[in-house]
Amino acid sequence: MDGEVDKFEKIYKLYFGDIFRLAYRRILNRQEAEDIAQDTFFAAFKIRDEFLGHPEPRLWLRRTANNKIRELYRRRKRQATEPLEEESPALAKREARYEEVELKLSALAVISEEEWRIIGAHHVCGVTIAELARSETVTENNMRVRLFRFRKKLAEALSD
Repeated sequence: MDGEVDKFEKIYKLYFGDIFRLAYRRILNRQEAEDIAQDTFFAAFKIRDEFLGHPEPRLWLRRTANNKIRELYRRRKRQATEPLEEESPALAKREARYEEVELKLSALAVISEEEWRIIGAHHVCGVTIAELARSETVTENNMRVRLFRFRKKLAEALSD
């Protein structure tokens, strides 16, 4: 048991920063990124026998962190729409549209219309990176870099 805990602790120290940065890049909130990283390692610790036997623990952690981020987005979406839908579906639609317009206007104060179009397509509408890359006639890697730069630009502006 002590050997497992020591091995797990080494993996934790080695990869915690990587998992935190992955989460932070996606959600741009330090506290939530720390929570995601902690939840990821907690999930690994709960099944430590299986986790410690995994040939690629870093890959397992990254995949789990991405799943936790998706869960966070789903929770946010449910929390944002559920109470309003109970009262009035039309009101919920108007409120969601208002929030989308407000988000767009806030973003356009920092980034260009073109940059917003790409970020909005990916993060608001759910268009995949591959689909965006094809529509922009660039490689998927180039599209990932563009999205990263746009998110970074937004995050820097919001932190000022």
